[in-house]
Amino acid sequence: MKKAFSKHFLRLLVVAVFVCGLFWTTSVQAVTIVEYLTPTPNSSPADLAFDDKGHLWFTEINTNKIGRLDPFTAKPGTSEGIVEYDLPQKNSKPSYIIVAKDGIVWFSEMAGRIGRLDPATGKIKEYDVPTPKSEPHHLAEAADGSIWFLEFEGNKIARLKPASESIEEFPVGEGHPHDLVLDGENIWYTKGGKFWAQEFFNKIGWFDIKTREVSEVSVPPKKSVPHGMALAGDGGVWFSQLFAGKITRLDTAKNPPALIEYEIPGKRKGPHDLIVDSKRGWVWFVDNRGDNIGRLDLSKAKPGTTEGMEMFKIPTPKAHPSELVLDKEGNVWFTEMGHYFRGRFQSKIGKLVP
Repeated sequence: MKKAFSKHFLRLLVVAVFVCGLFWTTSVQAVTIVEYLTPTPNSSPADLAFDDKGHLWFTEINTNKIGRLDPFTAKPGTSEGIVEYDLPQKNSKPSYIIVAKDGIVWFSEMAGRIGRLDPATGKIKEYDVPTPKSEPHHLAEAADGSIWFLEFEGNKIARLKPASESIEEFPVGEGHPHDLVLDGENIWYTKGGKFWAQEFFNKIGWFDIKTREVSEVSVPPKKSVPHGMALAGDGGVWFSQLFAGKITRLDTAKNPPALIEYEIPGKRKGPHDLIVDSKRGWVWFVDNRGDNIGRLDLSKAKPGTTEGMEMFKIPTPKAHPSELVLDKEGNVWFTEMGHYFRGRFQSKIGKLVP
């Protein structure tokens, strides 16, 4: 009798520990996701950036507007706390955006211009890119206040000097550069080609600001499509492989730089943009094919595996998240673009609270 009781008690204890373990895991992994509506329907928010006052600026590629969300007055499920600014020229297709140190909002227009918005006045000024049909993409501000940006169709990197309002261009070879980061000496960028046209280049490039020398490293496999790029607090360069379903760190201490890859779980995955929370040791990314926000915990991660990966489902089906950014509290804000290039739009800004 005692032996039978002991076995029964042991089974109950094992079950209790297992259930508690599940509960603990669920509690650790639990996040909250809320969504905000843009005032204009079918806006297809593309990119976003915070200013030093805590306002979130974003581009609306399908409705030709720049939006600003005030997190202090915005209410989930509504468009309260959001204002929009119309661009001067029709069909400009505003895509990527940054806020400079002086508070000026800079953004790229796929129509071939760089835009400047002064939050104090709401006035917008535009600068034509010298190369026709260049399709400027991501931007970044240098220490001297220059605005660097990539020309996706022009296959160039360019620098806009706000003081002289001049633009200088530098060829980087074919490959369609998309996203970039600056580490002080170099400008790193992704070159994934045009996957919708079955053109794959699969390279990471870097441009030496002083010598203007261009270098590249290949990213296998053939259809890896390096896409989003982020800079960690330690200066490390991270990027996503859109078609290969990987998050990758570039070991720049080696020559040529080595690739340290982390697998994303699931069958339908498409890591688009990413950002590094160096304080917590997390890499966040948007999975636009699976409509997820993903997180890689570097304390648990092992190269070549999915360990340390977690995926959080976005409430809206077919959200097709595009870009993301962190606020000062470590919350993740992201755009829900929809399948813009297929004529299927979304009109939401999402917020994930870890």
